[in-house]
Amino acid sequence: MGRPASMGPRVAESAPCVGGTVASGSESFYRALVENAGDILTILDRGGVITYQSPAIRKALDVREDELIGRHIADLVHPDDRERLLRKIEECVRMPGAEVLEVIRLAHANGTWRRVETRGCNLLADPNVAGILCVSRDVTETYRLEHQLREAEQLARFGHWRWVKGAPAPQWSRGVARILGLDEDKLPADGDWYEHLVHPEDRDELLSKFLDAFETHEPATSVTRFRGGDGCYRYIKTYAYAETDAFNEIGALVGLAEDVHEEVEAELAVKASEAKYRLLTEQASDVVAHYDANAHVMFISPAVKAILGRGPEEFIGKQISEDLIHPEDFPRAVNAFTQCVLKGEQVQFDYRFLHKDGHYVWLESTMRSALDADGMRTAEVVGVTRDISERKRHEMELLEARERAEAANSTKSRFLANMSHELRTPLNAIIGFSDILRMEMFGALGHERYSEYAQLINESGALLLDLISDILDMSKIEAGKYDLHPEVLDIAALIESCVRLVRGKAEDNGVHMDHSIDCHDGAEIVADERALKQIMLNLLSNAVKFTPAGGKISVDVAEEDNEVRLVVRDTGRGIPKDQIDRLGQPFEQIATDAKLSKQGTGLGLALVRSLAELHGGRMAIESELGKGTSVTVTLPKIPYCEVPAPEEEASPAASVVAG
Repeated sequence: MGRPASMGPRVAESAPCVGGTVASGSESFYRALVENAGDILTILDRGGVITYQSPAIRKALDVREDELIGRHIADLVHPDDRERLLRKIEECVRMPGAEVLEVIRLAHANGTWRRVETRGCNLLADPNVAGILCVSRDVTETYRLEHQLREAEQLARFGHWRWVKGAPAPQWSRGVARILGLDEDKLPADGDWYEHLVHPEDRDELLSKFLDAFETHEPATSVTRFRGGDGCYRYIKTYAYAETDAFNEIGALVGLAEDVHEEVEAELAVKASEAKYRLLTEQASDVVAHYDANAHVMFISPAVKAILGRGPEEFIGKQISEDLIHPEDFPRAVNAFTQCVLKGEQVQFDYRFLHKDGHYVWLESTMRSALDADGMRTAEVVGVTRDISERKRHEMELLEARERAEAANSTKSRFLANMSHELRTPLNAIIGFSDILRMEMFGALGHERYSEYAQLINESGALLLDLISDILDMSKIEAGKYDLHPEVLDIAALIESCVRLVRGKAEDNGVHMDHSIDCHDGAEIVADERALKQIMLNLLSNAVKFTPAGGKISVDVAEEDNEVRLVVRDTGRGIPKDQIDRLGQPFEQIATDAKLSKQGTGLGLALVRSLAELHGGRMAIESELGKGTSVTVTLPKIPYCEVPAPEEEASPAASVVAG
């Protein structure tokens, strides 16, 4: 296992004296040197087993030296470093007196890895050592700093270099090679390095600044084009300063190389385009202006002459005054400009500006805060203004046309609402007399064909009456002339009567219908009976119309707080999701079956929605294509309208006003 840790390696038996000579017989002097040295001393046998460990290991790895005696060095080393270390030990053992240098990672007691630079020497033939003497030092912090420097070079795209006086070329870091897209070994190291790397037009300037830094001890900065691995030149900013020795003589030039290619290219592009932008500004049909924070004009493009009849010289250095902007528009323009200055927000506004010849021109200005060279917002404002007089004229024409159309539509709605009686009366007569003929109330018609015709006249008249009734009801609602006559209604009785009316048509179509009423006994609602029946009949008729044979229709009625919820579900064709929002609008129809789409006017759901809203309620539609549709109408139990008191009992309790 090796000699005990307490003894350490054998040392010459001598002792120090004041004059520096060593007196014999003192082992404690050398023991003190070994045990207090900062470097870690380790002795390995030829197999790599630790036979001696100095106390310095305690500070480095937080372990006692006696814990390591007899252990193989490979047990302490990082797995990735073991094979390399064992090869070094074998190499050292083969040659007496051989020395090896290696950086390995050793395990600390806290679980971290410490990087150690170890120099091993073959002293197997020396009887005082009889092993491989390893002198190690902790270089973890040094490695960390070097690693951070490499990362910083990579992230910030810079590198460092050092040019020793008298050397043919600088020593370049990996960061410089990365900037240029070269391998480190491809960077030139001879005296004509600058001919390989530096652009011919920049060589003299760069070398001149380097020589000045050597002679004057002053730092030097230069932006130079260096050739990259792809053969193209990149702009590199070089910062150099002199490094002096102990005799205050310059021994080397040290510096940084920063990749500034994109910045320089952008700057050159900006400078090259300044003339072009000025030309575009001066030739543009829009007016480009630059204002200070007090609205004084610092610059305005010549286009102002064509738009306002005023030259740029009439504006430069002056404030846009109230005399030039229409009195009705001046406050809006001032507020917009102030908002742009104070908040930095982009604003757009239109206003009328006085032309040189005395008439007003409609303008539209877009303004934003001006930026400085660093991209920071300033109190100055840049504005782009264009003539929108023609657009304003079109807008006025469209507005007038819209007002005329709305007036015509309103007139139509009022006309239809007022024509309710005139249209229904002759239809009622047609239906009534055809019914008399069909039933042969005053004797036989004489031929069976007459009965058939009377039946057709009656059915057609009924359909036409329904159609006209829907149109007239919709027109009344739009004209604001649909008067509700609310009264207290029995919910269950009303729903059941509606279901009975439609059930026969449903059964003829092979559709099953059921209903469920989840309300208290005698549950009541205040509503217009005719309107509520129309809501239910329209929903049920729609469901029967769009549900194929074998399908099912269900009606659910439930109380919820102070509302009544009516739900009609069917297992019909369903409605595409992107079409649902169209339903409920007048004259909108959605049907995949062309035959079905021709039946009706598309007013059914529109009337349902409008009548529900007149009661203070709402309608909602849910549907899935191919699976069916569910329409929910929610009504307040007391509507947002006045309930007239019964004539026989005119009491305050009989009048309800929703609020």
